[in-house]
Amino acid sequence: MLSILIPVYAESVTRLVTELVRQGRALGIPFELIVLDDGSTAEIKKENQAIAEIAEVSYENLPENLGRSAIRNLLGTRAKFPYLLFLDCDSYPSHPDFLKKYIEQLAADVVLVGGTDYAASAPKGKALHWLVGSQREVVPVKERMHDPHHGFSSFNFLVPKDVFNKIKFDDTITEYGHEDTLFGWSLKAAGVEVLHLENRLTHLGLDDASIFLEKRRTAIRNLLVLQKKYSQMDTRLLRIYARLSKMGLRPVVVGLFSIFEKSILKNLHSSQPSLLLFFWWSLACLDRLKKEG
Repeated sequence: MLSILIPVYAESVTRLVTELVRQGRALGIPFELIVLDDGSTAEIKKENQAIAEIAEVSYENLPENLGRSAIRNLLGTRAKFPYLLFLDCDSYPSHPDFLKKYIEQLAADVVLVGGTDYAASAPKGKALHWLVGSQREVVPVKERMHDPHHGFSSFNFLVPKDVFNKIKFDDTITEYGHEDTLFGWSLKAAGVEVLHLENRLTHLGLDDASIFLEKRRTAIRNLLVLQKKYSQMDTRLLRIYARLSKMGLRPVVVGLFSIFEKSILKNLHSSQPSLLLFFWWSLACLDRLKKEG
């Protein structure tokens, strides 16, 4: 019935896999977990090797790093059951009936999105990532359903295998960022229904500000590449940047950023970062990357 697919990079998944196996067995359904490690350290691989002893689990270390899109496509190819549940490795179910809620909503032509959760307070040294995630990614179901394909997240979703075989991730995207935005747009273009559920995974693997900002820079660069390839690509950042440009305010916004950049970065690396300053940084980053071509 259900193939649970987990791409792994630099994370221990023993706790996550153990809990998913417990829930699957409690439901009494046919299920499998396929876990592919995409280039973790030897220490992480050694720790994760323990899950290979679980009957329902297939665990493999890949010989080379494939990237976020290609590894998901490979996982989908390996799956033997008709429903594919993709989960990120740095996560844990927010409630003990996580799998049950998905099973209750299975439909042959509907993609299900469970949602993302964060801890109630920021882990030490991870304030910026926690702030952006908890404010931007923790979205109520009703709000997500206003435009169900927009801002699609591959963090926690279920797709019928027949649908996935037709609409896969663009494996030319090898770096971090927006491969799932494109996947959501592709689902919409194909007329595939996306149904959002209150069935969250808690995001545990948060980065410090320096790594988080670097990943965001890479994601924005990917966004610009995808926008050239797919003119329909649409995000809030692109829309606001276009609006500022149309109003003639872009030079003012990016010019002021240059003046205050050191102070802004100091805030973003602090224990009390500003979401507004983060978005200002994102606009300036987008502008610089566009100029670089």
